[in-house]
Amino acid sequence: MKVIPYLVFPGTCKKAMEHYATIFNGEITVMTTFGESPMDVPSESEDRIFNSEMKAGNLVIKASDDMPGYEVKIGTSISLYAVFQDKKSKEAAFNKLADEGKILFPLNENFGMLKDKYDVQWMFVNETS
Repeated sequence: MKVIPYLVFPGTCKKAMEHYATIFNGEITVMTTFGESPMDVPSESEDRIFNSEMKAGNLVIKASDDMPGYEVKIGTSISLYAVFQDKKSKEAAFNKLADEGKILFPLNENFGMLKDKYDVQWMFVNETS
């Protein structure tokens, strides 16, 4: 079984996914707008993201913007649990996401937690064997 986190943003999905792809050296494999979707949406919502996917190694994140008429607040209802094989990569990603965000638990040998500038909560740990 595999679990893929699915995030819903209040109109910032494209920027957030591009940000995550840069930080984790990944690529955006899907980026579909509501206007390209089979849904009938108001014209002001056509450029919002209907579905997206970012892949970086084994990390996969799916996301969209909230649907017209439904406002979402990103927050503590989901955390992304990021497992790293090496300390240097973990520290680099943590520091980049902490920029313009808020550190909830400072990064130590095996754990750190923060909210990034898009209000998404992240947990950072070392891979254990």
